[in-house]
Amino acid sequence: MHSDHLKGLLSLHGGLLLFGGTALFSQTLHLNALDMTAWRCLIAGVLLLGWLRLRNKKIGFAHNHHNLGILGLSVLMGLHWVTYFHSMQIAGVTVGILSLFTFPVMTVLLEPVFDRARLKGKDLFAALLVVSGVSLMTPSLNPDDPIALGVFWGVISAFLFTLRNLFMKKYYSQYSPVQTMGWQSLLVAIMLLPFVSGEVLSLPGEQWFQLFLLATVFTAAPHTLLASSLRYLKAASISLISCLQPVYGALLAFLILGEQAQTMTLIGGSLIIAAAVNETLSKKQT
Repeated sequence: MHSDHLKGLLSLHGGLLLFGGTALFSQTLHLNALDMTAWRCLIAGVLLLGWLRLRNKKIGFAHNHHNLGILGLSVLMGLHWVTYFHSMQIAGVTVGILSLFTFPVMTVLLEPVFDRARLKGKDLFAALLVVSGVSLMTPSLNPDDPIALGVFWGVISAFLFTLRNLFMKKYYSQYSPVQTMGWQSLLVAIMLLPFVSGEVLSLPGEQWFQLFLLATVFTAAPHTLLASSLRYLKAASISLISCLQPVYGALLAFLILGEQAQTMTLIGGSLIIAAAVNETLSKKQT
């Protein structure tokens, strides 16, 4: 195997494993979803932008409308993170991460709107698979059912993430992912910090260490690894391999937290991942 290809694969799998590990903090870090997102983003944003400055890289954007647009992206990203952690705190890591992974097919359905293209029949089939998967994961529509509520917030998070990614692709593809992620993280923190509680002040030292790990090893590092993999691997290959992220997340939740997902959750999640794999393979062939 070519050394650059191997380097790309190691970066990608390392990033996906860390992204999957991010979900564990929803169960181990004693902060609500908003507080966790705000403090995580503050540390990650300062580190990412500081890293660019140390390397004498540009941190500003070329046009004023990009400066304004990054605010909108940050709102979408902040709401995505808060709803994602909230979903997992309600229903567990596996439910939250599988619900979030409806975003690849949402992207396929919404991208034609951005590109003014026609939707294809196979894309509708993928959407049907996702709807079926979500239905199987949700045993009831009772708002008091934690699984149903977790799936709801996970799908909302996926929709917000989809919108953010489509706008990023359309207007910010010329910028470094570290640069855009750094600004989004910092702006999310600025927007959320006025609403945080005082819970962080009473955290013991071990919890502060977890918060620092979440912001560095599990936020700044995986985005950097993913950006690195883009230099060596095709985008279609990255999309296909990225379908392993919920598998990594669910496996880590089982090994570290002892979390065992319900059978219907796993079946429904398998349909969602199958839809994402199918869409990625079809894109790779075109």
